[in-house]
Amino acid sequence: MKSASPLYLLLSALVLAGMPASTGRVEAATVALTNGSFEGGTTGRPLGIVSGAKFNDLMVSGATWDIYSAVKGWKTVSGAGVEVQSDRNPATLDAQNGDYYISLDGQSNASIQQKVGLSKGSYILSFWYSPQTTLGPTNTIGYNLGNVVSGRVTSGTNGARVGVWTEVRNRFTVLTRGNYDLTFAALGASDGIGGFIDNVSIEAVPVPAAGLGLLSGLIGLVGLKRRRRA
Repeated sequence: MKSASPLYLLLSALVLAGMPASTGRVEAATVALTNGSFEGGTTGRPLGIVSGAKFNDLMVSGATWDIYSAVKGWKTVSGAGVEVQSDRNPATLDAQNGDYYISLDGQSNASIQQKVGLSKGSYILSFWYSPQTTLGPTNTIGYNLGNVVSGRVTSGTNGARVGVWTEVRNRFTVLTRGNYDLTFAALGASDGIGGFIDNVSIEAVPVPAAGLGLLSGLIGLVGLKRRRRA
């Protein structure tokens, strides 16, 4: 009985090494972000700067929005704080995920940041955006992840318009494992009117299942050739 060829053994090892245990699918992994949908409350000063409202009261009674020095998971890098909107506010849109979302131009332009631990690999940064007005320059929000990926969104970006959430997605590659600062900042006119953001996430790009299928096909061809020779 002939032993398996070196090529056959190599291809078999590659497939087995990359093959998922049971489903045959390679799932994307979501990187852990703290309070990516801004539902987790505030840190620091518990009362809002404008109305003195508590975060949890925004969906119950009294003020439907307020400005806070910081929200859970995010530190305020510049500006007075973060404007938190709730679904009780009839003048704006409902949250894209949950009951709350934010603006970074409450009384003036502000920026927020949190550290994200990333390994080497490819990822997709995703968040949802909606302009507060049709005036493009005042709605601009910039984003940056440790200078690995960055950009700006404003009215009209990806078709973004008032009263509608638009998803912004950016694929990027991390070459060095480490902690990266994820920052969002209001870059438009500092006039109390800006863009809204919600549901921020980072997702690892899965290993393409097509590549594993190709290796499986090559193994099949090698096996067929060996049988024909026999």
